[in-house]
Amino acid sequence: MLILQFITQILYILYMKTLKVFIFLVAAMFASNPFCLVRSQTVIPNGDFESWAVHSNYNDPTSWDTPNSVLMGIPFFGQNVVFQSTDHHQGSYSAKLVTKHISIPGNAFDCPGFMTLGKLNVDLVNMTFTVTGGVPINDRPTHLMGFFKFQPVGGDSCAIGIIMYKTTAGVRDTIGLGYFSSKTAVTDWTHFSAWINYDTISTPDTMNIVALSSAQVVMNPNTTLYVDDLYLDYTVGVGKKDPGAGISVYQDKETRRLIVFFEFASAEDVVARLFDMNGREVSVQGPAQITNGRLVIPYTGFMKGIYILMVRHDGKTFTRKFLLGS
Repeated sequence: MLILQFITQILYILYMKTLKVFIFLVAAMFASNPFCLVRSQTVIPNGDFESWAVHSNYNDPTSWDTPNSVLMGIPFFGQNVVFQSTDHHQGSYSAKLVTKHISIPGNAFDCPGFMTLGKLNVDLVNMTFTVTGGVPINDRPTHLMGFFKFQPVGGDSCAIGIIMYKTTAGVRDTIGLGYFSSKTAVTDWTHFSAWINYDTISTPDTMNIVALSSAQVVMNPNTTLYVDDLYLDYTVGVGKKDPGAGISVYQDKETRRLIVFFEFASAEDVVARLFDMNGREVSVQGPAQITNGRLVIPYTGFMKGIYILMVRHDGKTFTRKFLLGS
C-alpha cells in the first residue's frame, strides 16, 4: 500500500487546482504584459536521458530518482520499473517507465514506473515516504515540453508533471504546477506540452519534474511510458512543434466576432471554452458549431482584456491566451 499511497499523493498535487483558479492565475500572471517573453532559460538536468548511472541490478537516469533501488532491495522478489531504453526520439537513449505487479510473501501491490528530479525517500520500517528537493531554477518558464510514447493497458493513463517551489523565511511553498496526461496509445514519438500555472508573481527557486506510467489509483501492469528530450519553454502561447499549434484566434472587429481556426483532422470531439480574466466562462462551443475547421464566437458585450481559450480534443487540452481589443 505504500506505493499506492505515494501515487495518490502525487495525483492530488498534480490535479488539486480547479479550472477557475487556473484561468484567473494565468491571466493575472500576464496582466502587466500579456505578450512578454522570459529570456533567461534553465536547462533540465539530463532531460535527454543520455546519461545513466549503472548499478549492480538496475540503471537510473543521472540526476533523477526512481523506486528502482527500493524495489530491487526486496530479496528474490524485486523488479525494476524504470529502464534505459534504446527506443529514443533522438540521441541514443530514452527513459522507459513500466507499471509492474510486485508480489511478496504476505503482500502484493502495483507500482508504476516513476521518476523525479527530487529525492524519493522511503522508510520501509515505518512504511512512510517523502519526496523532497528538486533542482535550482531562477526564472519562470511557461511550459514543460518534451516527447513521449505510451502503451496503455486497459483504461490506464500516464502523466508528466512539473512543480515550482519558492522558499521564504525557511518555508517552502508550491507556487506553480503543470501537467500533461494521456489515456490514448501513442506508438510514434509525439510532442507534448504542459502549461505551468503560477499562483504568484514570484520567481521560483526550486523545480521538480515527475513522470508516471500509471497516473491513477487503479493501475494496470505492463502499461509503458517512454519519455525523451524534456525541455522548458518560455514563450506565451504554444510553440510550432506543439500538436495544438494549428489553433489560432482572429478578432474580426467589424463584425465583432472571434474566429477560431483548427487544423485537427476531425472536429467530432472538439469542445472550446472561453474564459475572461476573472475565470468566468463566457462561451462554450462544441462540434456542432465548427464548420470546415472554423468556429465563430460573437463577442458583443465582452469587456476588452485578456481571455483564455481552452480547446479539448482527443483527450488533450490546448490553451490559447489573447488580448481582446475594443
